[in-house]
Amino acid sequence: MNSITLEQAKAGNTEMKGAYMRSLRFRHSNLDSVVQRVKNCMISSTGLSLTVVVGPTGVGKSTFARLQAEALLERYESEIREDPSVIPVVLSEIDAADQKEINWVLFYNRICEDLQSLFTDESMNQTSSSIDAVRSSRMRFERALRNRRVRHLLLDEAVHLVDSNSEPLHYGNLLKSLGNRGNMNLLLVGAYGSEQLVLSSDQLARRTAIVHFPRYQQTQEDFDNFTKFIKEFAAHIPLAQEVDLKPYVEKLFDAHVGLPGWAAETIIRAVLESSEQGNKWIEDALWHSFPSEAAHNKIAFETLEGERRIKSFLHPEGPMVYKPLTQVESELIAKGKKGSSNKPEGGNDSAHA
Repeated sequence: MNSITLEQAKAGNTEMKGAYMRSLRFRHSNLDSVVQRVKNCMISSTGLSLTVVVGPTGVGKSTFARLQAEALLERYESEIREDPSVIPVVLSEIDAADQKEINWVLFYNRICEDLQSLFTDESMNQTSSSIDAVRSSRMRFERALRNRRVRHLLLDEAVHLVDSNSEPLHYGNLLKSLGNRGNMNLLLVGAYGSEQLVLSSDQLARRTAIVHFPRYQQTQEDFDNFTKFIKEFAAHIPLAQEVDLKPYVEKLFDAHVGLPGWAAETIIRAVLESSEQGNKWIEDALWHSFPSEAAHNKIAFETLEGERRIKSFLHPEGPMVYKPLTQVESELIAKGKKGSSNKPEGGNDSAHA
């Protein structure tokens, strides 16, 4: 919820304007579509316990996660009023891997903090090894889930799990065990690459739903929806005079490859620069805030590459033609032969030595 009103932001300093604009959340066509698909996946009778929302950077995934958490909390208002110790919905962010290794103790500790169930230094020092520390922290984490009666666990920045050297089985077992908990949904949100989570085990592949959060494409319908988003965003710009962003929509669309969240960040920077120069809109501030050519090319490339890679992870729109089992078997045989040829000659397999 936004605690600063538009009028307060208009009268306030640049810092207040920035806090106000960054707290804004607008529903738009692509976001609403993702919300509905996730809602369908989280119906208990579907048997799906794990949903992963994947999309490009700057599309609005974190905004979706916050909106989803708020919407879910509304379902439990009466229960929370009756028992304030209940935290049925928790949203947490996964930290980036330190030197390509996930710090699992930190991971569990972060969520326990969000559940207001802190670890104690004494209990942390009772462990005799890193394996014991992970096991101990995981037990506290699961106990906190039970005590707070968590029904929905939302984890943002899920791509950090796969963008690491951690064995897929490690986080695969974590996700599988959480998914096995009764009356609980697990929702992960992350950049392209997060869809690789389903490959950590055959059980996860069967039980995981991948939902794509796409950018707006080069179609008239998508451009119109992007325009509607920008128009609504412009109505909440906290400068002394109203700002018309209509003349800039096409350039905003092209420069940000149809990514509404990224475009919003550019507008915010322009508003803050304008605020510092007299609290009125300055067109040059917008051009100064546009992405550099290098930044545009980098994000455009990663977005297009991500769109290409995720296709095979999505549910088909119609009848699907799958590989015949004979072809799958041939690929397995070829993979086995390739693995054998990579073993060192004249030595035992170290895994069985």
